[in-house]
Amino acid sequence: MSFTHYELGGLPKGKVVEVVLQGNTANVYLMDQDNFGRYNKGMSFIALGGLMTFSPIRLQTTENGHWHVVIDLPQGKGQVKTSCQVTATKMANISTKPATFKPSPTMVAAAAAAKKAAAEKSAAAAPAPAAPAGMVTCASCKALTIRGKFCAECGQPMALSCPGCSITLAPSCKFCPECGFKIA
Repeated sequence: MSFTHYELGGLPKGKVVEVVLQGNTANVYLMDQDNFGRYNKGMSFIALGGLMTFSPIRLQTTENGHWHVVIDLPQGKGQVKTSCQVTATKMANISTKPATFKPSPTMVAAAAAAKKAAAEKSAAAAPAPAAPAGMVTCASCKALTIRGKFCAECGQPMALSCPGCSITLAPSCKFCPECGFKIA
């Protein structure tokens, strides 16, 4: 997702967090660890703040805990420079009532894209299933075939692929010289 994140760490109840914006109007949220996780997943979350059209913004922690400030742009468009600092304790006239926010369409799309990319990366990192004994994968046609000098499916000379690391092997290899995978 495209947002600015400040991890404030453990703060006691009543600490004031001051955020300064330069540029566009932005969503400014002060949230605990659990709600930051929900925000990252594109789910509804509870936080202090909201759409801010002025600066500086002062938000006060409502309990002891691990706190985060997130700044994102409505509709994901524009630019904003930000700064954030923890200041004095218990300032007057600061709202400490959290609200529930729904993720913007931009946040939902970004979370879905991140989830898809993570799933693709995980699938790519998963080792290939081992071929049954006496069977190998042809490097030319990727068919599972009987071990030999030529592929039983496409007739090409067998240049084997290691199921462990996918490098090309000679047909006579019993172990992969790169990763040590037992070939047959």
